[in-house]
Amino acid sequence: MTANSNPSRYEPFFRPFEGAGLRLRNRIAMAPMTRRKAPDDRVPEESIAAYYERRARHGVGLIITEGTHIDDEHAPDSENVPGIFTDAQQEGWIRVVEAVHRADSAIVMQLWHTGRHAMDPIAPSALPAPKHDGGFKPTPRAMSEHDMLAVRDHFAEGAARAKAAGFDGVEIHGAHGYILDSFLSETSNQRTDSYGGSFENRMRYPLQVVRAVRDAVGAGYPVLYRFSQWKSEDYQAVTFPDPDTLGVWVNALQETGVDMLHVSTRDAVEPAFDGPSPTLAGLSRSLSGLPTIAVGRVSVSTSMNQGERVHVTDPAPAADLIRNGEVDLIAVGRSLISNPDWCEKVRAGRWRELIPYERAHLAELQ
Repeated sequence: MTANSNPSRYEPFFRPFEGAGLRLRNRIAMAPMTRRKAPDDRVPEESIAAYYERRARHGVGLIITEGTHIDDEHAPDSENVPGIFTDAQQEGWIRVVEAVHRADSAIVMQLWHTGRHAMDPIAPSALPAPKHDGGFKPTPRAMSEHDMLAVRDHFAEGAARAKAAGFDGVEIHGAHGYILDSFLSETSNQRTDSYGGSFENRMRYPLQVVRAVRDAVGAGYPVLYRFSQWKSEDYQAVTFPDPDTLGVWVNALQETGVDMLHVSTRDAVEPAFDGPSPTLAGLSRSLSGLPTIAVGRVSVSTSMNQGERVHVTDPAPAADLIRNGEVDLIAVGRSLISNPDWCEKVRAGRWRELIPYERAHLAELQ
């Protein structure tokens, strides 16, 4: 017989949240996870609606969709990722939103452009992304001013479509080495114009995208922004070398119209910097005054793509981040793939009964 943990250890997960234009029944978000289950036209089908609805029905307070492509030109990194650039896609997402709302959860769309990881890659500079197994991906084309305007407008158009489809907000994917994050990094951005060089120049384009999205959805509509230190091509990357640089960035996001920060780390409870330091999400919250979502290795033993065998771990340390006022929400990723009923088991202190995540679970619609 498996011993249960004291449910009070997990109580912070289940406190209501109100802020950033959102009213949520609890502090658990479903992290965006790409599964490539859309048909060739990138229209979300009923099976995708059922997938999100099931997590909502079992208690997730906020669903953040898988990354959703904003165009069919340079944004996609593969086929069968859903989109938000046609009327048919927008109609498909309406059915997803309605299913999640019937289950009493909120849902925001993550807007995604993969940049130098795309099938037809573009990037701030013509520098290929390294592969984890050695070598490099195809060399991207350096973006022209026309490209930058087009991508900016596609983000804005996608946000407007998401709002029209009934989403409770949008999240701009600015993390993990994708298009917006690649402008921030001096490794991938070696431009010599006003978008390269200093950190202030490198953050210019992402902020222009935020401004365009805010203009497209209007005041009062929730806009989230996801950012990270790590890149999908470099887990040890450091975009923000010190708290001062991080402060410049998160305050610029706040001033440009972002309502909530989604801070992606390899481990949600690790300190942001050497020595005594809050987590990256906690420090971002204190520096900007914005509510934050922390994500990374919640109730799983390894970080993303770090070994094939993943064990279940106690999520109590993540709950303590909320208890201590360091962050506002916790996003759960891989464990929610394997456990649609994650909230119910954890609330009862039965986290040991969670099914360990396996990559094979991505192939199953549960």
